[in-house]
Amino acid sequence: MTTDVIGSDPKRAKNGRLVKAQPKKTVPAAAPAAAPAPPSVPAPLPRGRKFTWHDLRRATGRPGGAEILDAVQRLHSGGGVVVDEEQLALVPQGLQKVKLFAGVPSQEELDRIGKAYDVLVLDADTVAGNWFIENKSRIGIRTGASVDVVDPASLELAVQLTGLVDLLVVTFKDSTKIPLEIVLADAQNRGCQTVMGVRDSAEAHVVFGVLEIGADGVLVEGDDLAAVHRLHEVLVAAQRTHSQRLQQLTVVETRHAGMGDRACLDFTSYLGLDEGVLLGCFSSGGVLATSETHALPYMPTRPFRVNAGALHMYVLAPDNRTWYLSDLRAGMEVLAVRTDGTARPVTVGRVKIERRPMLEIIARADDGTEIITIMQEDWHVRIFGTDSKPRNITELQPGDRVFGFTQDSGRHVGVKVDELIIEQ
Repeated sequence: MTTDVIGSDPKRAKNGRLVKAQPKKTVPAAAPAAAPAPPSVPAPLPRGRKFTWHDLRRATGRPGGAEILDAVQRLHSGGGVVVDEEQLALVPQGLQKVKLFAGVPSQEELDRIGKAYDVLVLDADTVAGNWFIENKSRIGIRTGASVDVVDPASLELAVQLTGLVDLLVVTFKDSTKIPLEIVLADAQNRGCQTVMGVRDSAEAHVVFGVLEIGADGVLVEGDDLAAVHRLHEVLVAAQRTHSQRLQQLTVVETRHAGMGDRACLDFTSYLGLDEGVLLGCFSSGGVLATSETHALPYMPTRPFRVNAGALHMYVLAPDNRTWYLSDLRAGMEVLAVRTDGTARPVTVGRVKIERRPMLEIIARADDGTEIITIMQEDWHVRIFGTDSKPRNITELQPGDRVFGFTQDSGRHVGVKVDELIIEQ
């Protein structure tokens, strides 16, 4: 008896003979739809000058009050202090004197306030009434309005006030920042500065970033010396601009580097087509790695990701600090750098580590500094050429010009130090 069998599943016919199994018909899987192009990501908006106001009405005259005033003058020069008239003589130079006034002031009170203070803040009802319209030109100093947003009606009033004064002091009953966004949108369009009352420096940090540009200033209770210092740190950070000088590097060679553990950095922000991070094996510099914002033929874009490279490498962070890729955790910050040298902090959302084949890239700066980078050996991993276009690292050739940076070597826990450190 003869049999014809394909595979391991012969079928027996009714006459007992084994017959050839028929191959199953399969429908080819549809090709995955192309991912939509990521949006163009503009450079960070300039936040402008920020300022702080400290309410010192309870601090002066108490133990430590003089030290608080001195710290406010040194750390928050150009800001303001809210004080009553009997405290005016204590206010040092360099600080604006702010008067919060409830009700309708008499002409005598207006004259006295105009001579002693720099800013007068009236309550919302006074500014919204006929008195303010009739007397605004007679006040003589900068005038603002104060409103406590507790419901939709008071939020609508706050928005209305941005068209009546050039400064709005606003507080909110609830912790959500959505009402602040609504106020800021109108304030920005009407040229009204916004000062928000905050509980502490942590809330000030958030307020300075709402709608990206943030509130112009914050008002905080000034009865804690340590809080004055913490708020100063927030103020400096809110006004900081970032940049990184890039250099042209020449590729010397690339070579296989065996297997290794490489890290993908996933950020909580979209990265631009001309934006990446700076990576290197040594503290003397690195190359500008491209994000996965650019289209790839076999997978959707990941506009939040940089395929960074081997775990041991340095990545540049704000304030000229570096981190090992293995150090990074969710919530930490790295410096995202554009090919024109502008930069911004971006927050790590996840570090994804996998074992992959690795490629060593050796490049040299014009001053002879050698830069070595080890990244995943794959065509879809890219670094920026000096034309601001991505270069697939597996296609790099000696003589290719790429963006990177160099700096004095020597780091200890990510901070520049001057001591004998040899890296090789």
